[in-house]
Amino acid sequence: MVLIVDDNVSYTERMVEILSEDFQSVRFYTAASFEDAVPFIDSIDLQVAMLDINLPGKSGIDLLNYIKNNKKPCRVIMITNQAFDSYRRKCLELGAEHFLDKTSDFEKIPVLLAEMLEN
Repeated sequence: MVLIVDDNVSYTERMVEILSEDFQSVRFYTAASFEDAVPFIDSIDLQVAMLDINLPGKSGIDLLNYIKNNKKPCRVIMITNQAFDSYRRKCLELGAEHFLDKTSDFEKIPVLLAEMLEN
C-alpha cells in the first residue's frame, strides 16, 4: 500500500492514474495535508509514502518526522518542487530513502517504487 501526500489534488490523481497502470495489485491512497495523512499512517500498513515538502499547515518534513518517530515501517520518497540541497540533506538525515525533484525526476518514480515494494 502506497500513500501519496501532496496538496495539488490533480497531481496526486495523475500519479495514481499513472502508477496504477504499472502497479495493478497495489492500493494507492492520497492525502492533501499532514492532518489528512496521519490517519492513513496510523491505521494502514503502508509500504511506501511519497511526500511533498510544501503542504498546508505542517510540512512533508514534519510528516516524515512523524513516520520515523512513531517507528512506522513505511519507506519514504520525498517528491517536491523545493529540491534545495538543504532540504535534500535534512530529509535523507531524517530517514527518507529518496529525494526527487517533481519536474526533472518524474521518470524515476516507477523504478524506485518497484524496488521499494519488492524489498
